[in-house]
Amino acid sequence: MKDLILLFAFFGGLTFGHGQVTDMNSAIRANESAQAESVYLRRIQTPLTPKTVRDYQIMAVEYDVAQSDLFDGRDALFLVVFRTQKGTIEAFYDRRGEMVESIERFRNLALPIEIMRTGLQDYAGWRVIGTNYYVYYVKDRRMRIIYTIQVSDGNKKKKIHLDGEGTLL
Repeated sequence: MKDLILLFAFFGGLTFGHGQVTDMNSAIRANESAQAESVYLRRIQTPLTPKTVRDYQIMAVEYDVAQSDLFDGRDALFLVVFRTQKGTIEAFYDRRGEMVESIERFRNLALPIEIMRTGLQDYAGWRVIGTNYYVYYVKDRRMRIIYTIQVSDGNKKKKIHLDGEGTLL
């Protein structure tokens, strides 16, 4: 009798284990689907978005706030801060886990060549001493992207500001 119970438990465990693998695959497909349908990524990411930043923006979209011990599902926005050596993304999620606001600040990134070319066109002979990338996003309302290039000619320093399309501000 004991052997029969162990046999049922063993086969029951195999069936349950197989169901978990299927659920994990479904979760991965759902996550990819959520990333593809993200309003945030469609608005924020352009061909000029630095590659390093793109990776962190995707990570912020894929973050599951429901897995956090601190998330309690209230209507108040839930803040998650993603920190890297190059910068931060402060992401605010609603009770459904959707990103509704973000503030992004990154420093000393390799900016796209189009941004650098436009920003440095009047500063031949100057050297780049720093770069910044800033994003402010609010779902269904506002979005602002600013690139900053700091340059120096040895005696003077200058900050050059460009918008998300690479237009000088």
